Amino acid sequence: MFSDRGVSIEVTRADPRERTLSTGSSLDSDTSHRSKNIPMIFQMYESQYEDLRGTIYGPSSPDFHPVQASETLRSSLHGLETKDQTIINTVLYHNNFQRQKILGAYEDMYSRKLLEDLEEECGGFFFEMCQALFKPAPNYDAQCVYKSLSNRHGDRSVAIEIACTRSPRQMRALRDTYQIDYRKSLDKDLTVKVEGVVGKMMHLLLCNNREEGLGVRVNDELVDKHVKILMTTTIDDIAKNVNLFEELFIGHSWKHIGTVLDKVDEARKDVQDIESIIRRNKNIHSEIRLILLTIARVSRNIQIYFAEKLRTAMTAERVDQSTIIRICVSRSEIDLQDISLEYKRKYQRPLEHDICQSTSGEYTRMICTLLSGFNNLENSFAPTPESIEE
Repeated sequence: MFSDRGVSIEVTRADPRERTLSTGSSLDSDTSHRSKNIPMIFQMYESQYEDLRGTIYGPSSPDFHPVQASETLRSSLHGLETKDQTIINTVLYHNNFQRQKILGAYEDMYSRKLLEDLEEECGGFFFEMCQALFKPAPNYDAQCVYKSLSNRHGDRSVAIEIACTRSPRQMRALRDTYQIDYRKSLDKDLTVKVEGVVGKMMHLLLCNNREEGLGVRVNDELVDKHVKILMTTTIDDIAKNVNLFEELFIGHSWKHIGTVLDKVDEARKDVQDIESIIRRNKNIHSEIRLILLTIARVSRNIQIYFAEKLRTAMTAERVDQSTIIRICVSRSEIDLQDISLEYKRKYQRPLEHDICQSTSGEYTRMICTLLSGFNNLENSFAPTPESIEE
């Protein structure tokens, strides 16, 4: 499903801009709605909420020319001087699905792999970000989960983050891709790699479906029931009781969970809020505490959650570049604009400013271009081989 092979190129002697890529898909059909031409596996990684905004959309199908993009990239990588800004502009002008077509076109045209050429000429965090951008979105999430579960130090924070911040459709795609890429089910891998209560809770988060969607409604009776449970049960008890954890937090929409937690805090306004109670409780397992905190934060505002994660990554003793790349890439077509707005609102300065203080070189320029939304800039255009020489 994710293979780039089998793509046939029709190259004529006409102007390079008129060369076409024949894929047998609906990419060449005329439509103004960007998602109609994207296969379902990639639509899963678009926002389900109309009021959320990413920074990367990609050109509409009639304006998408993978052969031209491949020529531009080859011209930028081939020669005495690598033209990094043209590479940045070309990569970020296209969405994740379109980049897969560019990978196929580049290999068919030049009998070379684009990522290998990028690694040879660029390297460093710049190349790491290119790798993430060119990875099919479900495969990238599956890779992040696999690495997190396989971490020899037992850090499952990335797997917990992904379990709590991907839509039900994204999670189904992730599980299917995990099976294909690693020849084992996520279900079985979790059983082997994460034991005890932590493993059971992560299994529930990663392998069970959650009620979500534009039309989801909050059941007031169920909300009241869950509020009562939380008011009469300690965090220590929830941390030890998988059945209770499942009843409260699995299968329900984030809107439902957020409503429950808000009502609990309102009823307990004279004491600590529930997030503070979880954070300060040192009696429970650190990963269970992280699971509960992530659920609480995501259910209230997922964009603030990511803004805070970025802030933590940039202010760590050693800047956590992998977290910066993961969040910026995985949210670029979903809600990165809104994450940037929440960051500025919370920390009183632009996210781009702090990124510049925490990164360097062309890697910085790529992230800042991604944050600003190259496609959304007025007068944006697709870089061409000819424009490189200008």
